[in-house]
Parts: sequence; C-alpha cells; structure tokens
Amino acid sequence: MKFLLACLFLTSVSIAQELFGLEDSAFHTVTKSSMANLMNPDLGRAWELGILDEESTIESSLITFKDESGTLWKLQVYQNTNIPNGPTFFVPHDNENDAFLSGMSAIQNFGGHLLSLECDEQRICDGGIDPNRHFLPNYPTFSETILAFYLNKDFPIITLHNNHDSHVSLGGSGAIYSKLPYPYKGGQGFYHSGDPDDLIIYTDLRPSRRSLIFEHYSTLFAEKSINSIFEYVTPNGGLSGHMSTYTLFNTDYEYFNIEAQHGHLREQIELTDLLFEILFLN
Repeated sequence: MKFLLACLFLTSVSIAQELFGLEDSAFHTVTKSSMANLMNPDLGRAWELGILDEESTIESSLITFKDESGTLWKLQVYQNTNIPNGPTFFVPHDNENDAFLSGMSAIQNFGGHLLSLECDEQRICDGGIDPNRHFLPNYPTFSETILAFYLNKDFPIITLHNNHDSHVSLGGSGAIYSKLPYPYKGGQGFYHSGDPDDLIIYTDLRPSRRSLIFEHYSTLFAEKSINSIFEYVTPNGGLSGHMSTYTLFNTDYEYFNIEAQHGHLREQIELTDLLFEILFLN
C-alpha cells in the first residue's frame, strides 16, 4: 500500500463533510453540529490547549445507530475541511482523553477524520460493552460503520489509546508495556527510549520471524527510537473482537495503534508525527 503525501493537498477549499454514504443510510441518523456548540469536555480542553483555535477548519457530525446486539452507539465524527481526504484516526474509549486530543491535533496537521465514540466519558459503553472488543462477526453494523471511514482512503487503519503506568507483572497497573519481551499473549515488546508505556502497536498474521511487515517497520522504528509492540494475530490468539484482529482478517490494510500513558499528550502527538514521517517515506 502506498501512502501519498500529495493526496493530503488535493484541495484547499472547504467542502461538505464526507460521511461515505452513512448520511443516506436507513440505519444511521446523522446530526451535523457547530463545533462551538458541542458540550464536550475533551473539546473544551482542546480549545484551552490551543489545539483548536479560531482558524481551525473542523466540522463535526454525530452519527447514531443500533447494531445487531441492540446497543445504541453515538459516533462523533470530526473532519478537517481544508484537507478532507487525509487519514482517519479512531478513539474507541471515551475516557482516554489524551488519545482524543492527539487525534484532534493529528487532523489539524494531516487532515482527514477523527472518530470518537461517546460513552459518558467511560471506557465501557451502555450494556457493559468494551468497544474494542466489539469487532465481531455478530455485529457487522458496528464494524462496517467504523471501517467506512478507512476503506475509502489510501492510508492504514490508525487508532489512538491511552494506557496505565507500567505493567501488572512489575507491580504497575497496565498491560501495554514495550520493555517486556512478551507483555501479553501475541504481543512482542521492543524498547528503545523514553517511557516504555509510550509506543506503537503494529500487526501481522505471520510471526515476526516470517513477517515482512515486522522486518520493514521494526528497522524504521528502531532508527527513530520508537518503542513498539509487534502483535502476531491468530484466529484463537486471545485478541478476538479487537479492531486489529478484524482489520487483518477482513481487509488488506495495515493496522497501527498509537499508545501513550494517560497524561502523556506531548509524547502521543510526537509518536503520531513520527509514524507519519515513516509512512510518507514508503
């Protein structure tokens, strides 16, 4: 897959927000709203920190829909209308606020869309569902709604998450940690610098010893001192329902998850910038 920097700048004229047909769906309700009128604490912080300002060209829409489980989902969509055909960033957990702010910064810089599920600032949504465990064959409406914003573009699947300090095996409270050789089943850690909680996860259906994806990105991540976890995804590997698993088994897109510890906003923005430096070199 080629990631063309030029496609970011095909237009500099503000256009209508692109929702890839969801606005015409009988199963989705779209409400367009002014950014100034959104009562969202994460947006308030984005204004305070200067990530958003009076010159920002971001439009927003709220997409509501029910999936096959009967769960009602609220997906907030933001688009940089000056660079509408940039990448898509997805923040599945509403309590991971630095991930949201990093995504807002990213669409300011690179254009495209930021997707954010609204779950009352909680990780677990209505009905006790973790959104990043809900990419399952039984709920195609959920998966296909999210993927609609990726499958029309020539960019990888990119998500943003925040995690907790250190690792439970080391007395910490997290499970994502690059300094352990195997922080979780299917995950292989590679530490280079800084906080081991700040890293990029990338994936393949082949183990690292046979993965061209690992061979390519592990070298580039090491050159830029990016901590990483390589995720070897198998059908029964314990990652069922994760977006990474769904992506590998249902699309031909590469998958990246940009992780940072809660409170590490600057580090997460830097990781995002570094990833795009790498993607634009290919």
